[in-house]
Parts: sequence; structure tokens; C-alpha cells
Amino acid sequence: MISLERYPREIRLRDGAQLTFRPMIREDADRLWDFFCRIPAEDKMVFREDVSRKEVVERWAENLDYASVLPILALEGDQVVADATLHRNRTGWKQRVGTIRIQIAPDFRERGLGTAMIREMRHLGEKAALRYLRAEAIEEQEAAIGAFEKMGFDRMGVYPNFVNDQKGRLHNLVVLLYPMPYSEVEMNF
Repeated sequence: MISLERYPREIRLRDGAQLTFRPMIREDADRLWDFFCRIPAEDKMVFREDVSRKEVVERWAENLDYASVLPILALEGDQVVADATLHRNRTGWKQRVGTIRIQIAPDFRERGLGTAMIREMRHLGEKAALRYLRAEAIEEQEAAIGAFEKMGFDRMGVYPNFVNDQKGRLHNLVVLLYPMPYSEVEMNF
């Protein structure tokens, strides 16, 4: 289990806005629902689940399991302005690979919050002794892909017509990897 002692954690964006990072708790369901209501419909078209259904967000809140999925919220006061998740397998051949997903409220984009969230996920990946962090985006999400690449993620592949959005349209999937720092002792795991 990753130590969560560093939370809540205060951060300052480059424009001076002060935010709090902390793990999601069960009582955050309504806050997270409000956040997803502010996300543009075109962004939600490529989400893995239909967050326009409140029961999806409520299910996430009811079934929190930080060892499998660790959701970190960025809050301005009581309002969620970003959500980042670290997904991990506890056993099996991909137990040293974490998948991260990040969503930023439109009015907080291009202010440094995405970079801060990626850094936070890298920190958590290191604490979880992961070897790689993986991020996925559809090819049209150029800003997100650029942010990951700026933070050291390498584009490992593009899968043509691999995913569909919620209207059934096909999109190319871009897979990015970030190799975590490790020691020789970890190599013998």
C-alpha cells in the first residue's frame, strides 16, 4: 500500500491559484459528479465509462480500493477541478505497470495543473515501486499527449482505429510509457 501521509497537499499553480491534492473519499461522490458535469461533452465522448450517469460516479465512491485504483482529486476550496487516477494490478505480469488517467476542468487547463497532476502520479508510481507508468489518449487529444511527452513519457505506439467513442466513431489510440527510476536491487525482484 502506498503511504498517503503527504495528503492533503497544498500546491500553487503558476498563476498563483492555490489548490489541495488529496485522495478521493466516499463523501466526494457529489463533488466529483459536479466536476464531470462541467467537462465538455466532446471530452466525455472518449471516457471509458459514461460519467453523464450519476450512478457511475456513485459506484466509484462506494467501491474505493486504493490498492487497485488510487484517485487523487485537485480541489479549489470544496470544488473538484481535476481528477487523476493510478490503476494497478496487485498480481500478475503487469503488477509493475501503473496506468494513469487525468482529467482537468476546462477553466484550469493550460495553467500548469496537468503537469502537477502528472508529477503527482509519477511520485505515487515511485512509492508503489512501479517500473512503468502508462498513459493512453486518442490521437486527437494532442494537448494531453504533448503534456505527457513534456513530462518524459515516450510515445510507444499508435493503434489505428483501436477505440471507439460513445457514438461508435473509431479513433487511433496512442500509448505512452514513462520508465520509473529503479535500483539494481529492484531488478532482481
